[in-house]
Amino acid sequence: MNGYKLNYGVYPFFAILKPTSGMIKVILFIIMLIIATQPSFATSTKKHPTPTVKPREVKSNKQPKKQPKRIKTHQKKKISRPAKKNLKKKSSRKSHLKKPQTKGHPKKTIHTLPRTKVNLEHVKTSHLPSYSLNSKEKNLVNFVQKSVTNMHYTAYKLGGSRIDSTHGIYVIDCSKYVDHILQNTYPQAYTSLTTWSGTDRPTTHDYYDYFTNLSDHARHWNTIEDVEELRPGDILVFRKKNGRGYQTGGHVMVVMDKPIHEGNTFSVRIADSAPSGHTKDTRMPHASGVGIGTILLKVDPKTYQPYAYAWKIGAHWESRVNFAMARPIDLS
Repeated sequence: MNGYKLNYGVYPFFAILKPTSGMIKVILFIIMLIIATQPSFATSTKKHPTPTVKPREVKSNKQPKKQPKRIKTHQKKKISRPAKKNLKKKSSRKSHLKKPQTKGHPKKTIHTLPRTKVNLEHVKTSHLPSYSLNSKEKNLVNFVQKSVTNMHYTAYKLGGSRIDSTHGIYVIDCSKYVDHILQNTYPQAYTSLTTWSGTDRPTTHDYYDYFTNLSDHARHWNTIEDVEELRPGDILVFRKKNGRGYQTGGHVMVVMDKPIHEGNTFSVRIADSAPSGHTKDTRMPHASGVGIGTILLKVDPKTYQPYAYAWKIGAHWESRVNFAMARPIDLS
């Protein structure tokens, strides 16, 4: 049969079918499907997942921090009326415990201020015997000497107004110091000055204008024209002039002793608050503030009116000044 020899003993199956290469492939594919569908084979070919190893938990003594509960802004807790009253009481108690806040730099207390050294030898320097003074003059001299002796701290400050007589603190300028003395020794004369000037704090300008405009009928002040007539308690003021003749500043002081005459020069013992001390001063060198010292005045030999001053012995003479002098009077 077409060249094939039939051997029914060896290839009985293939002899009958006469297989081709295509048929063999189909048969092998069917056999593979049968084997693959067997349950034992399917279970053996499944991939087993690898076991995961959990890390060991490390126990610590630290307790986890409790996070505060977040309250949503749109959810407002309702508070009963008694609870509101308790909250108001607590807040009022806390407000009393709060310290008041101060703006700017706090003022220095007596414990933080350095003590000002005072030359006590020059406090009572005077050639005028005390028995020659009247009661008002004695009162003024004692008041000034006591304030200087018991002084704890002083400094000159233009426009300053800090006076604490109890603790001995004076941070002031010249006019404020004279105001302080007159208020305590000649209150009526001081009231007359403030009423005329229209200010509660007269300056050197007010003192000068008031003295130069005093009338002969003034009740609480007398004008003094002669330096030799000065006595303790009198007020001496000068105003400086610039090159054009305009007043540009000045100084006011209280006379503490009768002037000493030497030629056409007078040594006048005064009390003031100044940037520096004078001759035989209670203030130490390079110190400022309240003190007692001696200045020099040059006078016209005919009228004995002052026309120049020297801050201390050996200092430059300043002649571009206008002077005014007056004596306070207390009618009580």
